[in-house]
Amino acid sequence: MDNARDRITQEIVEAEDLKLLAAVDTYGYQCPGCQTQAFPRSYRPENLVRAHFQLRDPHVSGCEVEGEIKVIAQGKRGSVQQELETSPGLSPARLQLIEDRTIVDPALPHTESQTQSVRRSDGATGLVRREGRRAANSIRPICRAFLRFPFDRHLSLAIPGIAPTTYQTAFKKLRSKGLEPCPNARVFYGELAWTPAAESPEHLTISLNAGEWEEKKLTPYQVVVLWSKWSAAARGRLKNELEIARQENIKAKKDKQASRSYLFFVGAQDAKNPAIFHVLDHRLICTAHDELVFPVRS
Repeated sequence: MDNARDRITQEIVEAEDLKLLAAVDTYGYQCPGCQTQAFPRSYRPENLVRAHFQLRDPHVSGCEVEGEIKVIAQGKRGSVQQELETSPGLSPARLQLIEDRTIVDPALPHTESQTQSVRRSDGATGLVRREGRRAANSIRPICRAFLRFPFDRHLSLAIPGIAPTTYQTAFKKLRSKGLEPCPNARVFYGELAWTPAAESPEHLTISLNAGEWEEKKLTPYQVVVLWSKWSAAARGRLKNELEIARQENIKAKKDKQASRSYLFFVGAQDAKNPAIFHVLDHRLICTAHDELVFPVRS
């Protein structure tokens, strides 16, 4: 699973965000749809596998999260809008950046501000009945949804600073057809290059397999992450994630798979060099590995 629910705060926690914590309570999480214990895996900085949660025991019968696996598979073949409207975590409706997690007394009634999703718990079965699409605290689950559900990119999406209000219009792919001006804010993305990122104390420079070709040589788009004020954990997480994505990309290419690793980010294009974008916030950059599908419009 990509995320789980904190047993104390009842917040939904992304597995990748565990890499930002000084210590991880391996017994502190449960399935978002039932009370089955979820164990974090591959969350240490040295692990070159994407962080995730794993269940040792099966989901409670009727758990919505168990059913989401089928929804994700169906989403590649056609619209699953009805399911997405009642599965809060699969297709977030908006981005809501928060600085710190809310610490609450687990004995108190839960509110939407605490959990980031509307939930109704059945005390007898332990199932969580959720309604509506929740907010995401980083662009990561939003970008996963963009790749997973190509037939439902018409769904609403609200990201502060970005004018378009659907998945279809809020994202912009950086291609290999020349460097173009991008004055309007978007969630930009492009295939990650095989070249490792170059780092310094002030910034990290990430190359994309996109840009302008001249005489069989690519001038790539580059994303410069200004991370001098980031924590060591945030810097380490990004470096680890980029290396995982780079290795995934190399393997997929060699195995002739359709999936690729993509870098997603919200940033500003350099005023003098259109090949460069600047990113400031660690919550506004991530990678995802999947097949990119553009459905044929009838």
